[in-house]
Amino acid sequence: MNQSAPLLGQPPGDRDRRDAIHIAIAPVTASGELRPGQHVGPLPDGRFGVVEKPIGIVDPFLPGPVQDGQPFWLCLYPYTITSLRHVWTHPEFKPTLPVK
Repeated sequence: MNQSAPLLGQPPGDRDRRDAIHIAIAPVTASGELRPGQHVGPLPDGRFGVVEKPIGIVDPFLPGPVQDGQPFWLCLYPYTITSLRHVWTHPEFKPTLPVK
C-alpha cells in the first residue's frame, strides 16, 4: 500500500494535502430499505443488506434511501479489492467477462 496516499477511514494528518482516489464500485440490489453510507454486504439471495461482515457502503451521494429491490452503487471498502486493471476483482463477486 502506498503510504503517501490518503487513508480513507482515518483522519487526515497534519502533512496530508488534497488528493484524488479511485473507489471500486459495483451495481447491486437492495434487500430492505438502505440509507446512503450504510455499511452492507452480500446476502444468500444475492441482494445486499445489513450483514455481520459488510464489504462496503451504499452510495453516500444518494439524496435519500434505497428501497427494497432497487439497484444502487456499492462502494467497496478501500484496499479490499484483490486485483485492478480497469476491471477489479473482489472475493464476494464472480468475475465478469471483458467488454468487447
